[in-house]
Amino acid sequence: MTDLRKFGPKTDLSTNTGECLGCKQPFKIGDYTTLIPVGPGDNPESQKKCREGKSYNAVAIEIHWACATGETE
Repeated sequence: MTDLRKFGPKTDLSTNTGECLGCKQPFKIGDYTTLIPVGPGDNPESQKKCREGKSYNAVAIEIHWACATGETE
């Protein structure tokens, strides 16, 4: 897995208020999260770079830091 970056804590200004795909719990103020890259998405240039093993802008999903790493905040 790639090196993950820890984001947070979430504030009342945070834009993602959905739920974590790891635990199905909603994101809330005070949570720490990370982004899990899943691939190039539908961008032709990113798809080409991905196939060639080059760096590209990936589509990512946000999940709780603890769901991704097992580490508590």
